Amino acid sequence: MVGRDSRQTGRGGPVDVVIIGAGFAGAATAYHLARRGVERILLVEMEAMAGLHSSGRNAAMVRQVTADEPVAELARKGAAFIRGLADELRRADTADLFRRCGSLLLASGARVAPLEEDIRRGAAAGLEVERLERRDALARMPFLRDAPFELASFCASDGVVDVAALLRWYIDSARHEGAEVLFERRVTEIAVADGTIRGVRTADGFRETPVIVNAAGGWAQQIGRMARASEPPLRPTRRHLFVTGPLDWVSPEWPFVWDVSREVYFRPEAGGLLLSACDVGEPGANLGSDDVSREVLELLATKVTRSFPALEEITIRHGWSGIRTLTPDGRFVIGPDPEIEGFHWVAGLGGHGVTTSAVVGALCAELIESPQRDEANPHSPARFARSAPSPARRSESTAVD
Repeated sequence: MVGRDSRQTGRGGPVDVVIIGAGFAGAATAYHLARRGVERILLVEMEAMAGLHSSGRNAAMVRQVTADEPVAELARKGAAFIRGLADELRRADTADLFRRCGSLLLASGARVAPLEEDIRRGAAAGLEVERLERRDALARMPFLRDAPFELASFCASDGVVDVAALLRWYIDSARHEGAEVLFERRVTEIAVADGTIRGVRTADGFRETPVIVNAAGGWAQQIGRMARASEPPLRPTRRHLFVTGPLDWVSPEWPFVWDVSREVYFRPEAGGLLLSACDVGEPGANLGSDDVSREVLELLATKVTRSFPALEEITIRHGWSGIRTLTPDGRFVIGPDPEIEGFHWVAGLGGHGVTTSAVVGALCAELIESPQRDEANPHSPARFARSAPSPARRSESTAVD
């Protein structure tokens, strides 16, 4: 992750945009704003390094076959950006950013028809995705012979990304264009007057700005309340990941395998396997904790036994948890707030942040410059707007201890 070694001291003075949160959403937005010529950008992160809670605690998988078409479109475009960047960095011999291993999604029962539809839509959009009958999937990966699936999809252009390198690239690229990046800075006040953003306060003092981007991940609702903004129904949840020790029968060339009927997946990792039960539990009182729940480990064992019987005897070496922020309709929250002028959201990415980061940042940057385009935006926070916002909420500054 990007941390103290890339920290800048505060330069002070007004800025054009303040971005709160240096995970994938905030870092990619900073990158795209800088590319558009915005010179005075301040990226503020409350932790000592970027990506500590969500962006750096995920399975690093780039997956493009997904149910909701607006999300799937962003996934396809975001994955193409990652592959292109990886090729560029590889030619320059600076980083091996992306490993193209492919994805194998498995379905049975009621999930067969939806997966077939996802495959059809992806192929119609130009995605390199194959529909595989069970026998064809087993010919590709005999290890799954005991797995109870009926249909599979294989997407050759999916894979695994180096999340630390990608996040560092966004931040370093933005800094190269002049963006100011501050770690260990918690926003304590957002000033609003007459329904318009005026500035933010951190331990360094007050910074005037007409635009704030709320990219605070699991803390996005708290930041929104500080600005007296609308309240999109964001739900922070906790997702666990577990890894085994080395397993001599695991091939590093395997694709990642995801049973979409029972929501459990695995992929090769460090000579063994990385697995998740796709849990979406309550985060608890300490949102930033990476504690591991014994109940989730038991859930993983149950799901693995049902979906991948050949993995029943594996031993988990260690695990961790991170934050995934969800919305009721599964789409993101990107764009101008319907109540506070100059307050923009880029939140609720629901586990798609790695794959979609480049296009999410580009969309947020575009809507900052042309907010009227939000009317055609399927991820607009306005879809959750209250019917009658109170004017009293629009003219106050809100501070926290």
